[in-house]
Amino acid sequence: MNDDKNMTIHFNNGTKMEVSFPTQVKNSLGAVVEAGKRILESDKLVIQTDQQLIIIPWSSIKYLEASSVPSAALPFGTIKGARILTSDESASK
Repeated sequence: MNDDKNMTIHFNNGTKMEVSFPTQVKNSLGAVVEAGKRILESDKLVIQTDQQLIIIPWSSIKYLEASSVPSAALPFGTIKGARILTSDESASK
């Protein structure tokens, strides 16, 4: 079974980078929460591939899209169960 996660990094300049990676923390939910907290508190996002190390300052990132994030790993106050509306759905409200 493939447990790879996917993330899209949207940069301030309008470009984006698609990243796929294996689950990073498997041992416990507490470890997942702690790892997420450390990443968000850092001043940069660091990605290691087979051939390179990519260091991206958070100030260059507009937003991230990530798949398969466990609910318990989300920060307090996260709006859960949301649905992104299309412009047609928004206009009809």
